[in-house]
Amino acid sequence: MSIQGFDRKNFLTALHEVLSAANPIDDINHLFGRAKQVDDIEMALHAKGRHAFIYGDRGVGKTSLAHSVAYLIQSSDNKPILVSGEPTSTLASITRVILAYAKANVEFSKYSKKLKVGPSFMQYEHTSEVNGKHSDFEIVDTTTAAMALNSLSEWHSDTPVIVLDEFDQITESVRGEFGILLKQLGDMGSKVKIIFTGIGDSLNDLLAGHLSSSRQLHQVKLDVLPWDGRYAIINTAFERFGVKIPDDIRYKIAGLSDGFPSYVHLLCEMLLKEAFRADVIVSQVTHEHFIAALNEAIESVAETLRNSYDKATLGRSEHFHHILWAMADSADLIREYSHIYFSYKNIMETLDTRTRRDLEVGTVERLGIHVLDEVKFKREFNKLKQENFGSIVENALGTRRGWFKFSENIIRGFVRMVAEGKSITLDFKRNYTAMTASSRVVSQKSSYSPLTPIEHQVEKSRQRTS
Repeated sequence: MSIQGFDRKNFLTALHEVLSAANPIDDINHLFGRAKQVDDIEMALHAKGRHAFIYGDRGVGKTSLAHSVAYLIQSSDNKPILVSGEPTSTLASITRVILAYAKANVEFSKYSKKLKVGPSFMQYEHTSEVNGKHSDFEIVDTTTAAMALNSLSEWHSDTPVIVLDEFDQITESVRGEFGILLKQLGDMGSKVKIIFTGIGDSLNDLLAGHLSSSRQLHQVKLDVLPWDGRYAIINTAFERFGVKIPDDIRYKIAGLSDGFPSYVHLLCEMLLKEAFRADVIVSQVTHEHFIAALNEAIESVAETLRNSYDKATLGRSEHFHHILWAMADSADLIREYSHIYFSYKNIMETLDTRTRRDLEVGTVERLGIHVLDEVKFKREFNKLKQENFGSIVENALGTRRGWFKFSENIIRGFVRMVAEGKSITLDFKRNYTAMTASSRVVSQKSSYSPLTPIEHQVEKSRQRTS
């Protein structure tokens, strides 16, 4: 109990009130850096027949934005309906899940209704007799799905808001059916609002080319958090506990996160936990607290993110770590080959000025870093695009040669954290332009710890035999 005024229970309760590394945010007051997007979506959805689609990279905060807006615009007589797509989903199954979710949050009074569809000489009649539960619609096509969803405004709430998360997981043919569904809801004058989210670079990709429904959709391409949004999360968290955070550590958290909210939340959570575990009362976190928290954060990052990095580096030459660090040494998501190599040489020059204690023989020695020439660098770099190396890097800009990006942008933040954990601070803000090359590699420590003693010995053996 080393944060004044907090016992263990109160600390953990407060910690997860201000930070949410594992779950989406649904409180607009805790959603930082997204004020414009919230305002735009709220204003757009006031239009009759309009819905919203939020798309962008994995981990950029699409679900949190969708949930927060849903709670904002959902009428006060009920909660929004939150569901997710999956590869086996169909339009009918998703509609049934939406209805089941809605029923679970409604207390019904007994009533009976008849729904008639079609011309007077040929009518389809649906009778709904309710006693605590709403009876099921038979969902057989987009029309009956639209009718079922439209009925939500009669028994769920005045303005029902549905969030359909992970739309990209749904098969292409089913995604196309939702374009028809939106048009039918519009034709019915439905009060129901749907907010879709999905991983993708464009709405065209996610709608499987069915852009006839695009006029019913307000589109939001969500980018990473701006710096002020990152700082707002950090400041709010530490102010909650009355703990000061130095500017250099605040900058590191904001930069290492790469603008992905989950990383900001994770690093802040781990740092506050380190402060709470300290032997003495902590009024301001230190660099030692930060390094310990960083190592904890690296270990707790999702397995799917660590897997690509591990496949590219575990049991391999140490230079694969250095190449990946170089790839992450810029604010640019897409990097030109010569700039990556420039970053690599800067990193290697920094490492070569260090000394390191060989943990196996107990002596201090100069690193003697082996720097790859450009030909060898290119050969080793290209291996990172292969499946057995995790396909962690891929070509960018289509057929244009010499431009690369991480296979997922969220991986770059993890790579930055690994580099920082080895005392290498990369440049978070540098944008490279044509015919220029500049990179900043800054260390907070005077020594470089080996990735592992075994890897170091293997590397020295390779150098002797090469």
